[in-house]
Amino acid sequence: MKNRIRFYYNLNDFSLTMINKDIYYFKYQDVFYSFEKIENIDYLRNVLSILRSIPNSHYFRLVPNIYNDDFCIIDNQKYGLFMHNAFSFSLFNEIINLPALSYNMSNIRVYPWDFLWIKKINYYEYQVKHIFTVDTSSIINDCIYYYIGMAENAISYLKYNSAHFSSKLYLCHKRISMKNFFHPQNIIIDCYPRDVSEYIKYLFFSNTYQNFSYISFFRVLQFSFNDYILLYSRLLFPSYFFDVYDDIVNNHSDDVKLKSILLRVNEYNDYLVYIHSIICQFIEIPEVLWLKRKYL
Repeated sequence: MKNRIRFYYNLNDFSLTMINKDIYYFKYQDVFYSFEKIENIDYLRNVLSILRSIPNSHYFRLVPNIYNDDFCIIDNQKYGLFMHNAFSFSLFNEIINLPALSYNMSNIRVYPWDFLWIKKINYYEYQVKHIFTVDTSSIINDCIYYYIGMAENAISYLKYNSAHFSSKLYLCHKRISMKNFFHPQNIIIDCYPRDVSEYIKYLFFSNTYQNFSYISFFRVLQFSFNDYILLYSRLLFPSYFFDVYDDIVNNHSDDVKLKSILLRVNEYNDYLVYIHSIICQFIEIPEVLWLKRKYL
């Protein structure tokens, strides 16, 4: 792969670090780059078009190759070279000031979360029953249906409370992280509560939630009842588990992260109860009864 990058981008004297089979990192002339497989090229093109309209953007730049093309075709797969930006920033400030878009700025279709979650659950149930072959199957089999149940709970909460999705869209993120916050492949067009909920999950799993002022945070957001239903539904949905599950199944990763999640099941449930209590200081939203019963 190094020779291909050298050819397509006229680069010399660098060493590759492969994170997985689809991402290669390297440093060149004190600048950090990643050469990555592009999963959804049409979606990425739409995102890049939006990012180019944002002045003084910190988002990673897609570097054209020697043919002035954004992408290279290698083994029938499209790849892109991303130039990373190295600078200090506050995730809190970025979430608070998330860029809003008018709907006509994007050709990307936004699907309701419950529709996507149902498809995901159906996929995992089929996979576990028919094609599950990884070495950690005993660990996953012990917990997969618990997290499928959590996902179904999130769907029920969303539907029961008649949550609707606003036409006002934002430059959100598939997942919140310091490393990839400004990565175009991590951008997803969605409603604001998505990023807020993923940020709240990030605070928990990065062990930085204990000293965070949620009251001040929610006061700044000024969310409506509907916004909080969307937010809490997404907190209930265990994306953190399914991300690790996918990594184990697709990339044959070890189960260290999975074990870490399982050790914190009760702590996360307590966290959900705590976040609910904070939200209710602003707007009363329905409880999740099985979480409440833990404390009866």
